[in-house]
Amino acid sequence: MHTENLVLLVEDDAPLRRSLEKFFNTAGYPFQSCSTAAQALNLVQAHAPRVVVLEYHLPDANGCSLLKQLNLIVPELTAIVLSEFDFHAVACKLNRVKIQTFLQKPFDLIDFESALRSACLESGKIDRGLVSC
Repeated sequence: MHTENLVLLVEDDAPLRRSLEKFFNTAGYPFQSCSTAAQALNLVQAHAPRVVVLEYHLPDANGCSLLKQLNLIVPELTAIVLSEFDFHAVACKLNRVKIQTFLQKPFDLIDFESALRSACLESGKIDRGLVSC
């Protein structure tokens, strides 16, 4: 799989994960998805995506600890963190890792798309005129 433009989605809420997968497909973003930190680590080791969209509270880790591990594998990884808690509730942990955007659930799809586009630009993998990574 050609992975330089790949987005990794890590979301344990199955209905939201399916909705975001549908969005990625419709918008033309190449992606892989999973529901746990362990699965995410395996995918990153195999495919080295440049952008990750991840839920902060996963069944086997929190977003901060997962991002630390992912950044050891792909130091230039750009992250969008999703959480049902507001940023202030998790800010003390997230300030230890670099994230591009934090979105509180439920979030507007337009805000998500804007954050994703910005993350893809930040990762250096798309030209400003392109829609998808």
